[in-house]
Amino acid sequence: MILVAIPAVALALVSLAAFAGRWVWWLDVLANFRAQYVVGLIVLSLVVLTSKWRRIGYGVLAVAAINLVFVLPLYAGSPGQADPDLPSLRVMSFNLLSTNESYSDVIEYIRAVDPDLVLLHEASRPWEVAIESANLDYEVIRPRSDNLIFGTLVMVRGEDVEAISYGFAEDQPRAVSIMYRPTGWAEGISVLSTHPLAPTEENRAHLRDAQLGFAATWAADQEGAFMVVGDFNATPWSWPFRNLMASAPLRNSQLGFGLQPSFPASSAFLMRVPIDHLLHSDSLSVVDRRLGPAMGSDHFPLIVELQPVP
Repeated sequence: MILVAIPAVALALVSLAAFAGRWVWWLDVLANFRAQYVVGLIVLSLVVLTSKWRRIGYGVLAVAAINLVFVLPLYAGSPGQADPDLPSLRVMSFNLLSTNESYSDVIEYIRAVDPDLVLLHEASRPWEVAIESANLDYEVIRPRSDNLIFGTLVMVRGEDVEAISYGFAEDQPRAVSIMYRPTGWAEGISVLSTHPLAPTEENRAHLRDAQLGFAATWAADQEGAFMVVGDFNATPWSWPFRNLMASAPLRNSQLGFGLQPSFPASSAFLMRVPIDHLLHSDSLSVVDRRLGPAMGSDHFPLIVELQPVP
């Protein structure tokens, strides 16, 4: 039984050490697996509790409960009910994957879902050509500069559209803001689409944190209806995500909808993590949130429907 007790204690210690991710970049990467820690620690603790190592089993179970405290809020509360008298806004955010060539699948899916705002991350020149030639009913905005291979492609329906690109190079914010009035809405809305770097090594992790810090500063300066959307390359348990939430009056659209893990699409459900997000101001409410099919990407697209709070 010691062969189970030792891995159980090791996993418990790893999950606790991940709370220090603010100071050690690779510990913050480990913080992204809170849901997996809960499942693994509960299973291991129950096995250990059947042996003479009962104290260790209870200790591991206690650590599982600590991790569960950070996962359960995603299931708390019920999603809002759509009000037929209020306008709605359907947002689709999708990391295409730079090597993806499933152009027709994505275009047909956009037609079927009919979102009001589409944000396509890692969109290269071929994707821009495919979208522009599809004759979809959108104003298409290309924030990518010509010297970059890909950026975020924006497709929007509305009036008085203004877009500001903050740059998509590695050391830039990798974000674009869109200010406009959605069709049927009385007031305007501000959107920051962001796609920080994946924290695959220390320098990229620091750049990712700075890019999410930029999003936090942008959100803190907003008034009225606004949202921050994109592939954050961070889960709700990562320190830069928590810092973003603490820096501005933002709500996580994930609340009440559960994990909805969006990456990697090729893995089993329990191996995925939720890194695609939509955070919104208190003046907006979420009436639906779901993931779509991968369509050649390593991400699932995120679709969120919102309404103004009366």
